[in-house]
Amino acid sequence: MESCERLFSGGEPGQLLVVDIESLIQMKHTQRAKDYPAVAELARLLSKERELELTTDVDRIITLASRVGTRPEREAVQAALSGKSREDVVIALAREVDQLQQADRKRLRNYQRAARTYFEKFRESKLAELPLPEAHAKCCDLAHAHLPQRIDVVESDDADAQ
Repeated sequence: MESCERLFSGGEPGQLLVVDIESLIQMKHTQRAKDYPAVAELARLLSKERELELTTDVDRIITLASRVGTRPEREAVQAALSGKSREDVVIALAREVDQLQQADRKRLRNYQRAARTYFEKFRESKLAELPLPEAHAKCCDLAHAHLPQRIDVVESDDADAQ
């Protein structure tokens, strides 16, 4: 997500920094069910081929599957192409959305795991008692000292199983 990295690299004063549509779609792949209609609407702004690869709108999948020349590997698209029922397409799409939501939960657990020490130090620091500029500086110092630059991805969720 190069466009996301550009958001945090500075830029000219007064310059409006934005991400491209596909990066925004990737960011909307969260645990929140209400993000998926937004994904579908954002996908409509792309070419029909990319929309078919990214949309979460079952009706668009059914409509586009037979019209678009590409054949995405998505189970929902394959179901639509093979003439399965709308219900089968809905079920395939629901599975896909559930996988995206589970991946987001896993990603957030990795961040929570990485931030444990920081949060402990943050709570111990009594920042609320400090003037705002001092509290901000102290918060930044804590972050530099206790938050990693990169998050290690833990593949196994056994320790955090719900």
